[in-house]
Amino acid sequence: MKIAEILEWIDLIERRPLMVLSDSTVVSLKSYMDGFVDGLGMALKVPKLRLSITFWYQQKINLQSDMHWINQILHVNEGKPEAEIKSVILNALRDYFIENPDGYFGAD
Repeated sequence: MKIAEILEWIDLIERRPLMVLSDSTVVSLKSYMDGFVDGLGMALKVPKLRLSITFWYQQKINLQSDMHWINQILHVNEGKPEAEIKSVILNALRDYFIENPDGYFGAD
């Protein structure tokens, strides 16, 4: 799987969330993203992908925490509108793959 395919999938979730998610809530997106990242890690033989994203995100926002990246986003953005929080989640995941093209996946 290439990064371009992963980015296309993230774009699809952003444009048409109900094609993928059971509803359009942050809770549903969080649950899906946890499974999506874990599934990618398994498929790509990167068992600690979620942890890698978490460390990357912590460095990006200069925050140390024992929470995974999505939980950090939810904590930092508490009280903001759901649409904004969903955008932050999807943009963070998109940015991770764009900024780490050679990490685990190889260049497109």
